[in-house]
Amino acid sequence: MPELMPVLLAEDNPQDAFLIRRALASAGARNPVHVVPDGQQAIDYLAGTGVFADRTAYPWPALFLLDLRLPVKDGLEVLRWIHERPAIPQSLPVVVLSSVELPRETQQAYAMDIAACLVKPLGFDEMRERMRILKEYWLDPLSPS
Repeated sequence: MPELMPVLLAEDNPQDAFLIRRALASAGARNPVHVVPDGQQAIDYLAGTGVFADRTAYPWPALFLLDLRLPVKDGLEVLRWIHERPAIPQSLPVVVLSSVELPRETQQAYAMDIAACLVKPLGFDEMRERMRILKEYWLDPLSPS
């Protein structure tokens, strides 16, 4: 059975990262989740540079979950980097996550070809339901039969 492509999660809050990983697993996603705690590491992962140069250990993700409020480089800076590389948005669905509604930032993110924008729910059941929808839409078509 071929190995599943990972989900790349750029999230600086360890509790949110834990909740998202747990919600994905509870929703039935079997894809490994690679967590990076800042925007620069997200760029390095996507570029395959530095500690992420080994594509066997850090393969291209099936889905990129991107928090907008990240240290070092924020989510919009990561999106600008992606947007400057036209092949990436076509091969990688990017779902922006935010703890609060950020209308201006959300509008800027959609202008850079993101697939969706979700406000992180407070409860686990709601998070699991959102992760189930993401799984069915972006991860299940990639699952081996």
